[in-house]
Amino acid sequence: MKRSWIMLFAFSMFPPVWAQSAPSKAPIEQGYLTGADGVRIFYRKIGSGSDFVVFLHGGPGLSMHDGGSSMGPLSDLHTLILYDQRGGGRSDLVKDKSLLTVANDVRDLEGLRLHFGLQKMALIGLSWGSGLAALYADAHPEHVSRIVFLDPMPVARNPYVKERSDKIRSLVSSADNKRIMELEKRDRTATDDQLVANCREEDRISFKPYLYNFGSYDRGRQDACDDPPAAIRNSAVVGEAIIDSLGNFDFRPMLKKLSVPVLVIEGERTNVPLDSTREWANAPRKARLLLIRNSGHAAFVDQPEILIRDVESFLGGE
Repeated sequence: MKRSWIMLFAFSMFPPVWAQSAPSKAPIEQGYLTGADGVRIFYRKIGSGSDFVVFLHGGPGLSMHDGGSSMGPLSDLHTLILYDQRGGGRSDLVKDKSLLTVANDVRDLEGLRLHFGLQKMALIGLSWGSGLAALYADAHPEHVSRIVFLDPMPVARNPYVKERSDKIRSLVSSADNKRIMELEKRDRTATDDQLVANCREEDRISFKPYLYNFGSYDRGRQDACDDPPAAIRNSAVVGEAIIDSLGNFDFRPMLKKLSVPVLVIEGERTNVPLDSTREWANAPRKARLLLIRNSGHAAFVDQPEILIRDVESFLGGE
C-alpha cells in the first residue's frame, strides 16, 4: 500500500463524520455520475446554497475522506460537492495506468461540472488536489470563480519534491520507519481485516510530522482507513500512475495565468518547507498566503474551526 509514500503528497482518509460536520438541516444527496471514459464517479452533495464549492481531495489514490469531512460546515451557506477521484474510494477502481492520468482527472472534474449544470464553481484543493485545481483552472478558466490551495503539494518537481521528502523523512524515527516497512510488507498477503488494521497503524505513524499537536489526531482521524479494502489496495497503483503522468511538472506557468482570487493556506508551525508554498501564492495575480497559528501542515485537523472561518471569509469575497 505504501501509505508513507502517498503521504508526501496527501493526507489519508478522514472518517465519515457528516452528522457532526454538516448541519442536520442540510440536504444530502449522493450517488454516481459518469466521468471520462465511462468511469463511474461517486459523489456527495451537501446543502442548497446558490453558489457551488467543489472539494478536491489529496492523494492521488485516496478519497473524499481525505479532508472532506472537515469541509462540511461550508454547506451552511453553499452547496458543497465532494467526490472520490477515479481509482479510489467508492468510484470505479481503475487499474489500467493508461486511464490513470492527470488529463483523465481533469476530464472527470469537467464531467462533474456538466452533470450538475454548473456555470461557475469555487475549488478547494487539498495537497494533490491543489495540483488538480490548477490543472482544471488552466483548461477551463471560464468555469472557476475562486480557488483555495490548501496545504498544497510541491509547486514543481525540482527541487521541491526532494526537499519536502528529505525534510519529512528526517522527522520519522528509525523505529517508526522500521515499523512502516514491516507493515507494508505484511500488506502484500493481508486479509481485508488485517489490511485495514495495518492501514490505521501506518496512518498514525506517517501522519506525525504533519501535525503541530499530535493529540488532535484521535479527535479528527478515528476511522482514517474506512474506505473499501479494495480501494486501499489500489491506492498505490493510482498514486504512482498519476504522479508519473505529471512528469517533470511545474505549476507556476499556469498559476501565472490565473485571474481569479486565490487563497493559499498552510500552518504556521508546519514541517513542510515553505519556499514551495510561497510560490503557490507568488505566481497568481490575485493571491495571498495565510499561515494559521498553532497549526502544522494539517490545519483541518489542528485548527478546523479557524480554517473553516477563514475559508468562509474568502468564499464570501473578503
